[in-house]
Parts: sequence; C-alpha cells; structure tokens
Amino acid sequence: MPNYKGHIVGGSIAFAILVYCMRSYNPTVFTAAEWFCCAIIGALFPDIDTKSKGQKLFYRIIFCCVVVLLLQMRFRAVAFVSLVALAPLLIKHRGITHSLWFILGLCGAVIANAHFFVPQYVNLLFFDTLFFFAGAISHLWLDLGFKKMFRI
Repeated sequence: MPNYKGHIVGGSIAFAILVYCMRSYNPTVFTAAEWFCCAIIGALFPDIDTKSKGQKLFYRIIFCCVVVLLLQMRFRAVAFVSLVALAPLLIKHRGITHSLWFILGLCGAVIANAHFFVPQYVNLLFFDTLFFFAGAISHLWLDLGFKKMFRI
C-alpha cells in the first residue's frame, strides 16, 4: 500500500500515459496543467474516507466551493455540497471509494450533470473527468492490484 507520494507518482504516470495516447489533441500548457491537477486529485481521491492528504485536499476544495457559492447566494447548492462533505465520515476505509464502479459512476454523474446544468462546459469537464478517472484508476491499481480492482 503506497503512501500519498506513491499515489502522486501513480497519478503522474497515468497522466503521462493518457497525454501520450491523446498526442494528436495537442493541448496548451495551461490545459495540460489542468489535466495534471485533475489526475493528481483523482489519484488521491479514493483515500478521502480516512485521515490522509486526499481527505485534506477534498475538504479544502469543499471549503472553497462553499465560500464561492455563499458569495453567489446559492444556498441550495451550499446545502448539497455540505451533504457531500459528510459522506467520507459515514463510510469505512477501502469501502465504496475504492470501487471501480463507484469511480466510474461518479465520473458519469459529473458528465450527466454537466449536460443538464452547464452544457457550454461539457467538453472541458469531459477531459477533466477523464484525467480524474485515470488518476483514480492508478490509485486503485496501486492499492488493490489488478484482480481486486474489478471486484463487484
């Protein structure tokens, strides 16, 4: 079981592989940096259910989202984000967040909601989610191995 540094390396490798596979796309430096951040966040995400660097990063992102939503006076969204912030406290380590199906469903939900709420950003969110997924897969592979990663 690697520590957070091992997962960051795994996310970096997943990023490099995916960028290589998409070499015909030719992203800008800023786009590549955004994708790299998404891959690293994805690589740390499955450990949000335990005290870790991933959980610390998760709650910092949640805090920023809540502040922005409060400034925009979007109180229903604040309530939803607050409920999402409680989820890691209610699940056991290596439970649902270490499931390939959960990660796939989460990424699918992001894309589906983007189609409904912000259709102008669907392409942007698709690639961000793709790199998040690659980072999360690297985490699962490092923690569980290839066979256990596909358990149902």
